[in-house]
Amino acid sequence: MTRREVLLAPRAEADLDRIALWIAEQGAPVTALDYVGRIRRFLASLDQFPERGTNYDSVRRGLRIVAFERRVVIAIVVREGHVEIERVFHGGQNWRATLQLPDD
Repeated sequence: MTRREVLLAPRAEADLDRIALWIAEQGAPVTALDYVGRIRRFLASLDQFPERGTNYDSVRRGLRIVAFERRVVIAIVVREGHVEIERVFHGGQNWRATLQLPDD
Protein backbone atom coordinates (compact mmCIF):
# COMPACT_ATOMS: atom_id res chain seq x y z
CA MET A 1 0.00 0.00 0.00
CA THR A 2 1.35 3.39 -1.03
CA ARG A 3 0.98 6.27 1.39
CA ARG A 4 0.60 9.77 0.09
CA GLU A 5 1.75 12.95 1.75
CA VAL A 6 -1.15 15.02 3.11
CA LEU A 7 -0.82 18.77 2.53
CA LEU A 8 -3.14 21.43 3.95
CA ALA A 9 -3.79 24.45 1.78
CA PRO A 10 -3.65 27.82 3.54
CA ARG A 11 -7.44 28.16 3.17
CA ALA A 12 -7.93 24.79 4.90
CA GLU A 13 -5.70 25.92 7.77
CA ALA A 14 -7.74 29.12 8.02
CA ASP A 15 -10.94 27.06 8.01
CA LEU A 16 -9.69 24.99 10.94
CA ASP A 17 -8.70 28.13 12.83
CA ARG A 18 -12.14 29.62 12.20
CA ILE A 19 -13.90 26.46 13.45
CA ALA A 20 -11.78 26.41 16.62
CA LEU A 21 -12.37 30.11 17.27
CA TRP A 22 -16.13 29.81 16.84
CA ILE A 23 -16.36 26.86 19.26
CA ALA A 24 -14.08 28.60 21.77
CA GLU A 25 -16.19 31.77 21.59
CA GLN A 26 -19.24 29.69 22.50
CA GLY A 27 -17.53 29.09 25.83
CA ALA A 28 -15.81 25.79 25.10
CA PRO A 29 -12.10 26.34 24.39
CA VAL A 30 -11.11 22.83 25.49
CA THR A 31 -13.80 21.35 23.27
CA ALA A 32 -12.54 23.49 20.38
CA LEU A 33 -9.02 22.12 20.71
CA ASP A 34 -10.28 18.54 21.00
CA TYR A 35 -12.62 18.84 18.02
CA VAL A 36 -10.06 20.42 15.69
CA GLY A 37 -7.55 17.80 16.88
CA ARG A 38 -9.95 15.04 15.80
CA ILE A 39 -10.41 16.72 12.42
CA ARG A 40 -6.62 16.98 11.97
CA ARG A 41 -6.17 13.29 12.83
CA PHE A 42 -8.82 12.41 10.26
CA LEU A 43 -7.09 14.57 7.66
CA ALA A 44 -3.77 12.85 8.40
CA SER A 45 -5.48 9.48 7.86
CA LEU A 46 -6.13 10.44 4.24
CA ASP A 47 -2.56 9.33 3.52
CA GLN A 48 -4.12 5.88 3.07
CA PHE A 49 -7.10 5.31 0.78
CA PRO A 50 -7.76 8.97 -0.06
CA GLU A 51 -10.15 7.93 -2.82
CA ARG A 52 -13.02 7.70 -0.33
CA GLY A 53 -15.99 10.03 -0.44
CA THR A 54 -17.75 11.43 -3.48
CA ASN A 55 -15.86 11.92 -6.72
CA TYR A 56 -16.25 15.28 -8.50
CA ASP A 57 -13.70 14.59 -11.22
CA SER A 58 -16.08 16.07 -13.79
CA VAL A 59 -15.82 19.45 -12.02
CA ARG A 60 -12.12 19.37 -11.17
CA ARG A 61 -9.60 16.61 -11.75
CA GLY A 62 -8.99 14.65 -8.54
CA LEU A 63 -11.60 16.52 -6.47
CA ARG A 64 -13.33 14.48 -3.78
CA ILE A 65 -15.67 15.41 -0.96
CA VAL A 66 -15.48 13.50 2.32
CA ALA A 67 -17.50 13.94 5.49
CA PHE A 68 -16.36 13.84 9.10
CA GLU A 69 -18.66 13.34 12.09
CA ARG A 70 -21.74 14.47 10.15
CA ARG A 71 -20.96 18.20 10.64
CA VAL A 72 -17.77 18.64 8.64
CA VAL A 73 -17.35 18.50 4.86
CA ILE A 74 -13.82 18.35 3.49
CA ALA A 75 -12.76 19.11 -0.08
CA ILE A 76 -9.62 17.24 -1.12
CA VAL A 77 -7.73 16.84 -4.36
CA VAL A 78 -6.07 13.48 -4.83
CA ARG A 79 -2.82 13.62 -6.78
CA GLU A 80 -0.47 10.79 -7.64
CA GLY A 81 2.02 11.53 -4.89
CA HIS A 82 0.00 13.53 -2.38
CA VAL A 83 -3.39 14.61 -1.14
CA GLU A 84 -4.22 18.32 -0.96
CA ILE A 85 -6.76 19.37 1.66
CA GLU A 86 -8.39 22.37 -0.04
CA ARG A 87 -11.19 23.39 2.35
CA VAL A 88 -12.82 22.32 5.60
CA PHE A 89 -16.47 23.36 5.98
CA HIS A 90 -18.44 23.13 9.21
CA GLY A 91 -22.13 23.19 10.03
CA GLY A 92 -24.45 24.95 7.65
CA GLN A 93 -21.85 26.47 5.34
CA ASN A 94 -22.87 26.29 1.68
CA TRP A 95 -19.89 24.25 0.51
CA ARG A 96 -21.53 23.33 -2.81
CA ALA A 97 -21.83 26.98 -3.83
CA THR A 98 -18.35 27.83 -2.57
CA LEU A 99 -16.83 24.98 -4.57
CA GLN A 100 -19.16 25.64 -7.52
CA LEU A 101 -20.51 22.08 -7.48
CA PRO A 102 -23.78 21.03 -9.11
CA ASP A 103 -26.73 20.14 -6.90
CA ASP A 104 -27.32 16.40 -6.58
